[in-house]
Amino acid sequence: MKKYLKHIGVFVLAMILNSCQDFLDVELPKNEIDQKLVFSDDRMAVSAMTNIYSKVRDLGFFTGNKIGIGYLFGCYTDELEATNLNESNFLRFYQNSVQSNNNAVGFLWNDTYNQIYNLNNVLEGLEKSEAVSKDLNEQLQGEALTLRGVLHFYLTQTYGSIPYVTSTDYKKNTTISKQSVQASITQAIDDLTKAEQVLSHVYPSTEKVRINKSVVEGFLARIYLYQNNWEMAQHYAEKLINNNSFRLESLETLFLKESKSAIWQLKPEVEGKSTLEATEYQFEILPPPFVRLSSSLLADFEQGDLRKKHWVKFVGNDALNACAFKYKIKESSSSSREYSIILRLEEMYLIAAEVSAEKREWSEFNEYINAIRSRAGLSLLNIDNYQDAIQAIKQERRIEFFCEFGHRFYDLKRWNFLSEMVMIKPQWQKHHELLPLPEKELLLNPKLLPQNIGY
Repeated sequence: MKKYLKHIGVFVLAMILNSCQDFLDVELPKNEIDQKLVFSDDRMAVSAMTNIYSKVRDLGFFTGNKIGIGYLFGCYTDELEATNLNESNFLRFYQNSVQSNNNAVGFLWNDTYNQIYNLNNVLEGLEKSEAVSKDLNEQLQGEALTLRGVLHFYLTQTYGSIPYVTSTDYKKNTTISKQSVQASITQAIDDLTKAEQVLSHVYPSTEKVRINKSVVEGFLARIYLYQNNWEMAQHYAEKLINNNSFRLESLETLFLKESKSAIWQLKPEVEGKSTLEATEYQFEILPPPFVRLSSSLLADFEQGDLRKKHWVKFVGNDALNACAFKYKIKESSSSSREYSIILRLEEMYLIAAEVSAEKREWSEFNEYINAIRSRAGLSLLNIDNYQDAIQAIKQERRIEFFCEFGHRFYDLKRWNFLSEMVMIKPQWQKHHELLPLPEKELLLNPKLLPQNIGY
């Protein structure tokens, strides 16, 4: 009988976690599905969380394919040039003609809120479960809280005012209202701070594919930086810089699964497969079938920057057609050699450098930024003024993180530099700093109104 109940639990779990309906159209008639049954042992609880990681890899903000923000915002800003006039989703981003009925806009919203729903289901199940061991229960709570906070942070940076969803209550979620950006960020920090209290620096997996305390610290460093909270951003960034578990990896090996720079990675779906980034960004024939690196990005590499040598691949005999080559391995093998890196140590160095510039601590600034530059084969800086320091930070972040999860868009937005896009993309307008709320969601829940300005 016990074995039979476990099989039912697995089936119920699969039904819940494989739900891909719209965020405001997720009706599970038995909202209180027997979570004690679903989480009747440690194995099932881990499986629930593992399933969510797989969804994060395949859908939403952190996917490496054409509907992830690395690709979409690469086209939206000045990292990628669309070469295929029939691919409506990322072409609209490239042309800055995104509207509220754009499929990619809806996918990003719905897939992310579906992940949040599943995270809330895990949190509620863990709270009610008496069968999951205490240490594992706390670990999984920390992982779920971290992801919930991070996903809401990305939503609010992308759409502005959004609902912060912390329940699986169907009736409540179908009529939930938006809240201010600051309120959502405060809640995200609260989720991450709670996670920090229950997680340890030991990874719960043999690889860096699940969340531990270091991952929380990295995201807190980023969020506090975006909030101009220099002290807290520095506090968390330096925690990771001083953590002996990590070190700056060489350019050649940075994106391999063993990378010492990696703080959090996502593993390919099947052992031996390549990353989504390797298959989506690379091309071998001309003209490029979908996108190529923009001419403005290629021109912004300094002479002798080894990142251009190792992370950019030219196709053909000219200097125009190039693709992102951070992830190199497209073919399958017996074991996957590259994992998608979501969070890495180089960001912590550049956060610490930016904070040092804001505090006018020039010795520290030069130390941090030169650690990144020297690894790229570039001359060392000796900056002692704010204007030059910010320009250097802008340059290093542009080159270091191109085509990685929207860094370029979010950086220009927080620095109030997005208006510069008009020099490269004449159709750029101020309201493009936010995506429109999906049209379908506004029709389903009028409390999400008003639509973002300009749409």
